[in-house]
Amino acid sequence: MRSLNTPILALLLSLSTVSCAEESEVENTHVTAKTAAIENTQEVNEVNEISAKAIPTPEVVEVAKPAGPVQTIQTAIVKLNQLTTVATYSPQLVGRLIQTEVAPLFDFDHIASEIALVSNLRLGNEEQAYFVTKIKQNIVTSLLSRLTQTRSTSFAFISARPIIGGSISVKLRVNGYYSYGMFLDLIFHQTADQSWKIADIVLNNDSLINYYQKMVLIKLRRYGVYGMLGRL
Repeated sequence: MRSLNTPILALLLSLSTVSCAEESEVENTHVTAKTAAIENTQEVNEVNEISAKAIPTPEVVEVAKPAGPVQTIQTAIVKLNQLTTVATYSPQLVGRLIQTEVAPLFDFDHIASEIALVSNLRLGNEEQAYFVTKIKQNIVTSLLSRLTQTRSTSFAFISARPIIGGSISVKLRVNGYYSYGMFLDLIFHQTADQSWKIADIVLNNDSLINYYQKMVLIKLRRYGVYGMLGRL
């Protein structure tokens, strides 16, 4: 009986040893896995920290809002008066100031489109660009001629009122032409980029757009499209 128990005890001991070895191996595997997971987490955190330092935070750029109608009107009057003052002391600078300070107050693309509308004028991209440029040159030349006729011109604000279509009509008194003065209406409208620009000028109940509409229509009937463009 003792001889039979000895092999059984040895077998149980061997099985116990194998089981302990397996449990130890499993525990070591768990420990290794946990250690690897911790190391991976630390590596990820380090990578994230390095990436955060390497990649700069994008700066927030504030887009300047277009000036409102009141500020735009005030600026226009100031620039017109500055222009007449310069014309008194240095007529040579008037043309340059009209191009750099006064011309940007106008929406020449809108003015040209309104002029072409009455004659149902359809132009290609190049012809349209040329048409806008010629209208701009004519208006600037006319403005230059008027401002240099007298050396005592000044603009004074009279009133402002909203008109149909969301535009604003600003009445100015132009001193220096006559003893009683002359009145001028600037029509401001809001463009696609939300800025306010001069879309028309009304003098003695006749607007700048109406004047050029009549002129373009006459030349168009006489000379055709390209003849009209060449004679603007």
